[in-house]
Amino acid sequence: MAALMAVTVMPAYPAKHVSAASAAQGSFTQDQLDGLAYLNEIRAKVGVGPLELDARLSQASQAHAAYYNQYRFEGLEAHREKEGTAGFTGITAGDRGKAAGWPNQSVAEVMSYNNATTRKAIDSWLSTAYHRKIILDGKYNSVGIGLQEGTAVMNPAYLSYTPNGPEVTVYPYDGMKEANIGFYGFEIPNPLDRIGVEHSGGIISALSGQKIESFQASITDSKGQDVPFYNELQYDTLYLYPKEVLDGYSLYTVNLDYTVRDESQPRHKTWSFTTGKGREIQRLSAQYDELVVNPGSKLPLRIAARYNDGTSGIPKTALTYSSSSAAGLKVSADGVLEGVKPGSYKLTVSSGSVREQIPVKVFERLKSKKYPAGDPAKAKDIAGHADQAAIEWALRSGVAATDAGGNFRPDASVTEAQFLTMLLRTYKVDYEAYASKKKKHWAEGAYKVAADRNMLLFSSKSGKSDFRDKPIDRYRAAGLVASADGVNFDFLEAVKYVQANGYMLGKTGNQSWMFGYDDTVTRAQAAVILMKLQSEMKQLTGAPASVTPKEKLPKEPFPEVYVKPEFGQKTLIAEFLENGTLRVEGQFVDQANKQLDIQVSERTEEGRSKGELEVIPVSTDAAGRFSVVSTKAYAESMLNLYFRTGNVSYFIQVKKGAMNASEYSS
Repeated sequence: MAALMAVTVMPAYPAKHVSAASAAQGSFTQDQLDGLAYLNEIRAKVGVGPLELDARLSQASQAHAAYYNQYRFEGLEAHREKEGTAGFTGITAGDRGKAAGWPNQSVAEVMSYNNATTRKAIDSWLSTAYHRKIILDGKYNSVGIGLQEGTAVMNPAYLSYTPNGPEVTVYPYDGMKEANIGFYGFEIPNPLDRIGVEHSGGIISALSGQKIESFQASITDSKGQDVPFYNELQYDTLYLYPKEVLDGYSLYTVNLDYTVRDESQPRHKTWSFTTGKGREIQRLSAQYDELVVNPGSKLPLRIAARYNDGTSGIPKTALTYSSSSAAGLKVSADGVLEGVKPGSYKLTVSSGSVREQIPVKVFERLKSKKYPAGDPAKAKDIAGHADQAAIEWALRSGVAATDAGGNFRPDASVTEAQFLTMLLRTYKVDYEAYASKKKKHWAEGAYKVAADRNMLLFSSKSGKSDFRDKPIDRYRAAGLVASADGVNFDFLEAVKYVQANGYMLGKTGNQSWMFGYDDTVTRAQAAVILMKLQSEMKQLTGAPASVTPKEKLPKEPFPEVYVKPEFGQKTLIAEFLENGTLRVEGQFVDQANKQLDIQVSERTEEGRSKGELEVIPVSTDAAGRFSVVSTKAYAESMLNLYFRTGNVSYFIQVKKGAMNASEYSS
């Protein structure tokens, strides 16, 4: 049994110092006796035999707790001692047990810090995965308990090994009250690292005396609704990690069907438990700290709760909404804003005693205009152009027009002013209605609309008006587009925002570094951008006055490339076709003329690998190049690939119907 260490933080209280010598003489402290009684009470409810408190093991536990307090080694090294150091009693827990007189190496170990009592430490171990397994394992029948200045050490062991039976023992146990609602990663190793999340619901575990070969499990709440979960199977123990923190004072039922080694028929276990006190909401927030809406338009609220355990999520408790002026801003009982009259208002969101006020601006109603449609058939220079379809859309929509000679000039650059007016035309805004009689600039009305709605323009941000008539690049175009959608990001964040929302595509792929920041926008490319935008962003709004925090950026999209890159020194390209076939090619100059392989695994939503689907042999040529195709079609939607070259594996991820590529540093 590998030694594990808890890092659960408990309140710091002074603990009575107990010498190792007193434990060796069989004089147990009241804390040790209380801890033993508490643990045996839990073990009885789980269905395993009691532990006997052993003076030899307790001597080892006390000595190691004191040793740790002196040196405070971090991580799993806390379970090891170094020869030649003061207080050394053995490198491993087994060594330390034997030094104290225990006859074999069966000694396991768990540790926890800042504990007032051993009972508190036991609670911290029970809230984890791997530590719980150790202290509730029926194969152990003896234990050592040590508590030194807050550091708790427990050493379960056995004199002769008696394997557990195939029936699982579970925790939370059947009928348990006050079960944990959540797990927050306070364990080394942290099981949530494998999943790629920071917290989960309270861990549910099932331990068999035999290897669990397969299983099917479900968790349902008191309403009979399924509770989604992650799972981890470690030989004889199954761990279920609910994806969300559980509700407080709620009944949950677990159904488990499983098969163990050497048995063909599945076994079944059903049990229920009730959680303890639930999370409490500390604050509420909307999708953005300040909201903007057009008159006559509706905006569904996305309210998130911040809880007292440090987690966030969609609140399950009922919310109430109110507006500072129903005449100017309406809000429905289910949380939908409706702009009525231009002005600045306060939206109040409440849950119990928690109330939050969110500023909302209702913009002036934009004057509209139907722009005359052009005839694409009369454009002389668009036939056969790569972006012909988008150009034709721009002409038909009145977003752009041909010159007097009937030319669209698709490859001519677009200035900031031109892109702004094309954007406003896309949403039928009559920008000329906002211009003065004696215009100082041809697009003065468009800039007036943009200023009133706080839209991001480089000429305005820099204070240099001459940028109005200079070519706009994709970087600045992204800033303008994002600010039209109700957010106030700077240009760099705006690029991430428009890509994540599908408003603008990157030049070579969908990651921000593939965006083509410095590329000048041509008239044809402007048509491509705006045609896609009008199908994704249904109305032009504007940006709030306050800066939108970077934390509000949407999640970066799953990586893919649109254009196959040139081979470099270390390049890997994966294409996952819609028919399920996988094609992988690449060049690794340092792997010329070698027989290698690619491991294909299913990718979970959290990004982890789930099982091995296939190993594809790879033969590189004299230049280190290769191209292989999977021998079967995969039903999975996402894959993780590992190109294995000796001691190094190169990783790439790919989803069905897409291509991805990576260039690795030497």
